[in-house]
Amino acid sequence: MSFCQSQKLNVMKLSVFRLIVALLLVPLFVASQNFKEELLPVQFELLHINVPDKKATAQWYVDNVGLEIIQTNDDQFIYVADKDRNFMLELSSFPGIRNTYHDIDIDGFHLAFEGHKSIYEIAEKMLANGGTQEGVLYTNKIGDYVMNIRDPNGFVCQLIHRVDPFFTHSLKSNIRFEHFAFNTPDQKTAALWYVEFMGLVIPWSKDIDKSNLYRNYRVPYVGDKLNKMSFELFGKDIESSLLNMPHEVIHIGFLTETPERFAGRLKSGGATIVGDKKFNNNGDMIIDLYDPDKVPIRLTKRNHPILH
Repeated sequence: MSFCQSQKLNVMKLSVFRLIVALLLVPLFVASQNFKEELLPVQFELLHINVPDKKATAQWYVDNVGLEIIQTNDDQFIYVADKDRNFMLELSSFPGIRNTYHDIDIDGFHLAFEGHKSIYEIAEKMLANGGTQEGVLYTNKIGDYVMNIRDPNGFVCQLIHRVDPFFTHSLKSNIRFEHFAFNTPDQKTAALWYVEFMGLVIPWSKDIDKSNLYRNYRVPYVGDKLNKMSFELFGKDIESSLLNMPHEVIHIGFLTETPERFAGRLKSGGATIVGDKKFNNNGDMIIDLYDPDKVPIRLTKRNHPILH
């Protein structure tokens, strides 16, 4: 074989080798493009609502529901948690924006508490001190007792005594936060989005028989992996009242150690980031977003956790 032929052969071998290497690397490249970065799980932290008088509202929940105020050095907000610190309300009184909720349908959004049989006593206390009953008291087909009561600001609280509780009973009190419910254009798609992009889980679904309202449907609940709190996602033919609400009026807050990376993941899944990241007086990092259905959510990394 001549020198030229040998050179051509070597070039051909090198080209074949490069082609083989490229073909072997394609699946790895594709896999890397589809790889979802492992991030620490988010935790439900709070529901923010704007009210006319945050101090009076906080005290109402303490006196009538059995919650407790968590002291902080941030005078913009008052935090009210259940005694086991599973979740909390963040109350503000910003002027010039919505601060009452009498016009919001119960299935637009509501906040649910689960408790022992003393839930009856809590309902009586709430109704005796400015709360108003919404709809009728009912039991679903597995025997859960459910009553809906609007607080003095019109915000709907749902009181539930479950035959088979979703979460373990509270250790320090007879009541705990259980879920925040809201209506979505498509409940299944919304549930899967929170599972795929926020790392939440679907620990249960529930068939509810409300023969007095002629409906029977399956409701997905989506919770955090720490088993602290959950969403109840509706897909009803009513206005999705939570959608496009300003974050200063209402939002659901999640704790995360990596808010910027989580925000990037959510954006890749169709969420919209609102403004730039910001820092509060305590140095906590905050990123506001709307999920693909325009539900207001907030990611927070706290220097000093409030719930703990």
